[in-house]
Amino acid sequence: MSKLPVYTDSFFASKKRPDGMALTILYEDGVVYANMRIDSRFEGYKGVVHGGMVFGILDVIMWYTILLKTRKICMTRRTEMEFLKPVLCDTMYRAEARLVGVEEKDVIISAWVQDAEGERYAEVNGVFREAKGLDIAEFVNSFDFSDSSLEIREFFYSLIPPA
Repeated sequence: MSKLPVYTDSFFASKKRPDGMALTILYEDGVVYANMRIDSRFEGYKGVVHGGMVFGILDVIMWYTILLKTRKICMTRRTEMEFLKPVLCDTMYRAEARLVGVEEKDVIISAWVQDAEGERYAEVNGVFREAKGLDIAEFVNSFDFSDSSLEIREFFYSLIPPA
């Protein structure tokens, strides 16, 4: 298992943002996931995590999955979200994603939130496209690798084209 680096200003993953979620994004056996217990600061209704927060978490998990599977830095183009059950505050869940495929310029992916028994509470299907005009070196250098393995760090730095 490896901890993935985080964008230093990420609301969802940075440990340096007191207003954020400070999720730990993990990579193990080809799967990107986050085990999480979201506190009531992020509720939309009493005891229920705000749907926008659930979507944001899944969007981040999808982004990492695409990067690790395709070596492409992609951005969300289109999504379809389905809430199956309320995601409750202060309850353990796992957010996970799976790359579905690549069709021409589109990267197709799905992600979900599940409980310890594997029951799903929310699902999203997304289409991502490769980012254009991005300074990859600047982008990679804006990540905090302090908790990441050497292998993960080398993977990220290998994305930077030679000068």
